[in-house]
Amino acid sequence: MKITIIGILFSALISTFVNAQEVTKKQWVSGMKTVLPAHFCQQSQYFRQCFDVTVTECEEVAASSTRICLSELDNQIPNVLVQPKDGTYWGTKVGECAGTTYESVLRQKRISNSKCNDISNWL
Repeated sequence: MKITIIGILFSALISTFVNAQEVTKKQWVSGMKTVLPAHFCQQSQYFRQCFDVTVTECEEVAASSTRICLSELDNQIPNVLVQPKDGTYWGTKVGECAGTTYESVLRQKRISNSKCNDISNWL
């Protein structure tokens, strides 16, 4: 589930740097801080539909989760990312971490129903 969501996200992030084959870590991290929480919190996404949260609460937790994961992975992310390969790879790592962190923080607000519990609905 998360990998497909994250893949879509990175396509959007990569398109930000269409004319560049390389982006600096600083540029890429800045983009991730904006794009990832916004994507997570779209009304049609799992992180909104399967958690009893407002848009603001979703965005706050998603932004915090993204910052935490970027910080945890900072020493591993290269100073220059070759797009789209590096952006996709590291974006998937950050996205998986942020999704897991988001779910952990909002565990008690997760909605348990047939749609949310069926991973095929989110692939």
